[in-house]
Amino acid sequence: MVLIGIPAAAFIVPDLWGGHLLMTGDNLQQNYPLHVLVGSMLRHGQLPLWNQYIFSGSPLLAGFNAGALYPLVGLFVVLPDRVAWVLTEVILFSLIAVGMYVFLRALALSTVACVLAAATFAFSGVVLSQVSHVDMTEGYAALPWMLLAVRHIVRDGRWRWAVVLGICFASVILGGAPEAMLDEAILVLAYAVVSAGPHRARLWRVASRGGTAAVLALSLAALQWLPGLTAIADSQRSGLGASFAASGSYPPGYGFLSLVPYLYGGYGKLGEATFFSHYNLPEVGIYVGILPIVALLTMWHPRWPSRLAHRERLTWYVVGLLGLLLALGDNTPLEHVFNALPLYGHQRLQSRNMMDVSVALCVLFAGWMDRRSDPAGSIVRFDRRVALVPLAVVAGLGLWALLDPSGLVTGLTTASASARTAHTVRVATLTAVGFCVAAAVVVWLRSVIPPRWWFMVVTMVMAIDLGLVAGTSALVSTPSNAVLSGSTPIEQFVAAHLAPGGRFYVYDPQHYSGRRSAGTGLPDDNILAILPSVGGYASIVNGNYNSLTLTHTPGELNVPQLGEGRLKELDLLDVLSLPEYFLVPLAQVPNALGGTVQLSESAGQDPVLPSGNSANFVDTSYPYYPAPRGPGGPGHVTSWFFGTSLTPGAAHALFTSPVVSATLRFGLIGRTGRTKWGQPVSAAGVNRIDAALPLGHAVGLTVEVLSGHLPNMQMVVTVNHRPYELDGSLSAAIRPGPWRVQGFMDGYALLVRKSEPSPVYTMAAASRGEPHISIVSKNANVERIHLRVPSSVVVVRDVAWDPGWRASVSVGDGHARDLALHPHGLVQQVRVPAGDDVVTFRYRPPHVVVAAILSAGALLFLVVLLGRALLDRRRRGRISSTGEPG
Repeated sequence: MVLIGIPAAAFIVPDLWGGHLLMTGDNLQQNYPLHVLVGSMLRHGQLPLWNQYIFSGSPLLAGFNAGALYPLVGLFVVLPDRVAWVLTEVILFSLIAVGMYVFLRALALSTVACVLAAATFAFSGVVLSQVSHVDMTEGYAALPWMLLAVRHIVRDGRWRWAVVLGICFASVILGGAPEAMLDEAILVLAYAVVSAGPHRARLWRVASRGGTAAVLALSLAALQWLPGLTAIADSQRSGLGASFAASGSYPPGYGFLSLVPYLYGGYGKLGEATFFSHYNLPEVGIYVGILPIVALLTMWHPRWPSRLAHRERLTWYVVGLLGLLLALGDNTPLEHVFNALPLYGHQRLQSRNMMDVSVALCVLFAGWMDRRSDPAGSIVRFDRRVALVPLAVVAGLGLWALLDPSGLVTGLTTASASARTAHTVRVATLTAVGFCVAAAVVVWLRSVIPPRWWFMVVTMVMAIDLGLVAGTSALVSTPSNAVLSGSTPIEQFVAAHLAPGGRFYVYDPQHYSGRRSAGTGLPDDNILAILPSVGGYASIVNGNYNSLTLTHTPGELNVPQLGEGRLKELDLLDVLSLPEYFLVPLAQVPNALGGTVQLSESAGQDPVLPSGNSANFVDTSYPYYPAPRGPGGPGHVTSWFFGTSLTPGAAHALFTSPVVSATLRFGLIGRTGRTKWGQPVSAAGVNRIDAALPLGHAVGLTVEVLSGHLPNMQMVVTVNHRPYELDGSLSAAIRPGPWRVQGFMDGYALLVRKSEPSPVYTMAAASRGEPHISIVSKNANVERIHLRVPSSVVVVRDVAWDPGWRASVSVGDGHARDLALHPHGLVQQVRVPAGDDVVTFRYRPPHVVVAAILSAGALLFLVVLLGRALLDRRRRGRISSTGEPG
């Protein structure tokens, strides 16, 4: 009840008391919206196969991230979304804690020791740091139960535990986190092999029962992994080698985080600096408290009187060491050996193998608390000396932080020292010193006070130690309810102006919007607002789609493709962006185009660009500073958007070469699209032309050549004597004319393409008469269109190409025949014969039929086993009641 009550209070109370859900990171931006989508589709009788809201359409089930078949997703079918999410988190953390308790009890340890160690694991750094990934939490929920099954398989070999092991690992696969699948498989296999040792019978039990469990798990979860492998093969991650895997190895210097959790910064909950080194905090958090570290050092003594069997202790030292080496990855001499391991060599984020270390620490912690008898005086002295080791290490760090905090920051991290980072390392180390002193006192008191009182002291110290870290972690993040309901002002603004059948995108590659971005409808939050986007936030996306759109990285977009109109086939009609991507602040108005000097500004410095500016920003994925506009003669007009509403006082045209002789006029574009012109300006033999602008607010600038010829040019405007070059990354791709400014909201500009969406269209009109196209019915997985054409035509559909889509046509007699569906750029096309036909587009993930047969067969096998078990139990009950011999 304690182990269930803690997570229940942690997740239910904030919602009941403050009306907020505990949610952050990928859970907010990806997992929650996807769970809501899956629940909605199942509730409306649709299989969760295709996600129509991100990447112009993307696999949902095969994409893994949704965990579309994980059992707890069923809560989203029958309950309100908020309630379903709270219950999901409560159940998962309860399964982690209770499962670890049951496993530790199977090791013949006391109830109190098992409760404390189980709670320690459930709220350890490894688990809490991944609280933003519900798919990883789902993996952790199954881990202790798999260890329990292995324990019984090694001990007595009953086949029922092979079934338990298979079901648990199937749930890990259905959770959708590849790292959890691989890392937990390695952990369970290592524990099984080391536990069995060289004993032939035990090894046979492990091999036979474990193999059966693997087959059962793979069969049960075939509907997830079999279509998923095809999606991965077609994704941007196909063909990635060991160098990609190495990017996720655990940095050895981050081992200090096991003693000082916020040594390199935290989440800002206590005023500390946010994490200020490379990597990111959710992938390096490993803190389990000081007492488990003391237990790790103490239990190595072979004569320490623990109730945990010596062989079991040795097993967990070996498993923990293996997990540590796997987590360090390419930071060890064994890198090439690890890269040769199947699957592991291509794994991303090997750092997550630190779960092995965390489990080992908690098992040893339980064994350390549970002694057989009072030890001799030498063991007591050994305990007290060992308890001073963490204190000595942390005190050394604390002394370094006090005397030379800048040296500590630059020596252990990749950050530059500042007053805030110096304050953070001082406070973090001094706080850790306090907990190390408390741990040493706990060890000293053990031989002085009765065991019951000692356990109370341990409970109090661990509750404060882990409670402080848990209460200041990402766990306590509470997003706004507007974000969770898809009803932020930005989303409502976009929804009010997005034409039916169109898609939108939020462009912000430099993340100027900061934390506001969570409320702009960035993928995948747009699912909650029912707003289809050309981008998305997912582990995988079709490789060809990503290479042409660059939208796998949130906020980025292939600007040249946008400017050339190649993304129009996706019906990208609305782009939401900031003025920082249209205006570049300058130190002064240059005399020639080559003399521009950009300003680097922090947020809040510039009244026109409130988010600041990163001068000379370079990104190879898209050209940030477009080339100057081309030359022009009489009648030539060129225009720029500001990305905001301005009242510029003057314009300055900069040229690549002197103007021979020309007359031109400058105008301001208003919100309605009308231009207010200024007086004509003539010039000859100059590199710059200056002109006063009409008074009034404007959203853009336009220049018309009245006479003469102009060379290549770029434009600068001054606003309150501050110059800005119209040379942001969107300046060339989004121009007045094809685009218009729809309005502004929360600092964003909504720019709309002046064209109607074309969800389905023919590439060319038929030779005799115009074709007739109408949509008969449509959902995520199936779309039917009525087509009447006098001759064969090619029909194009604006849904992203995927090999799982199929097309068929039903002619007048109702007979359907398949059509060959092909890619058309990024979308789909099919040649339809002449006639009055109904064309059906249907999505079915590759290999889904085979996968369904495997999963259904495995499920039927479990039902048969359950039925037999119930019959056997009933038979045994009848024999027991009648007294007949069994």
